[in-house]
Amino acid sequence: MTTDRKTLLAPVLLAGLLLGTAACSSSGAADAPSGGGALSFGKLKSAVQVLGPDASCPFGLDLAGALKAVGIERGVTPAVGTGGRPVRAEVVPGEEARAVPSGVTPSPAVASLPARPESVQVWCSYTAGTTPLEIAVLAAPAEGIALNLALPYLQQAGDLTGDQLVAVSGGQPAPGQTGTTPGRGSVGIARVAVADKGDLTLLVSQGTKAAVPDAALTGEPLRALAGKLAAQLHV
Repeated sequence: MTTDRKTLLAPVLLAGLLLGTAACSSSGAADAPSGGGALSFGKLKSAVQVLGPDASCPFGLDLAGALKAVGIERGVTPAVGTGGRPVRAEVVPGEEARAVPSGVTPSPAVASLPARPESVQVWCSYTAGTTPLEIAVLAAPAEGIALNLALPYLQQAGDLTGDQLVAVSGGQPAPGQTGTTPGRGSVGIARVAVADKGDLTLLVSQGTKAAVPDAALTGEPLRALAGKLAAQLHV
């Protein structure tokens, strides 16, 4: 992740946002909570744990079909993403609450770094025509925090100010609904209902290096694309 256009929020503030209560405002309805049967954190975790290093995106996504459904016809191919692979998937261990690192002055609202639950994160990279597209699926067994796991990414890919990032965290879509980041709408967001207690968010963007993004894949088309992809999700 690059930091050439925006200075990331201080780690202490990010930690405070991570487990903050999310508002349930919405920016549009996704096509369906999920596409291939009920999703759950446990099912997603099991799917990620068996992926090999050369695996394809594990969610059965038809990106070309989803693009066509929102009025964009592009050829789609897997692309090399972060780490030199088309797919980067991991089960991220949880962390217990811990003291603020020495040398960092905490805000009054964040006296220590809060505990963070285990999570599943999958990043699938594609090229649509000549435009890079990155699809992320993030899930956690606790409600309302999957989107917050990607706050540094959202700030860079969305070209967001600190205030805008706080607004995204507090006003994320409700499960089954979609939205975009503020400004030029560089990240499409779909919050997906899960079968058990937990939280799942799908993100789609042109990544963190699109200094001049393809305008056809921002704003409303990107929001609609996030909803179409969310409707296809299955493992």
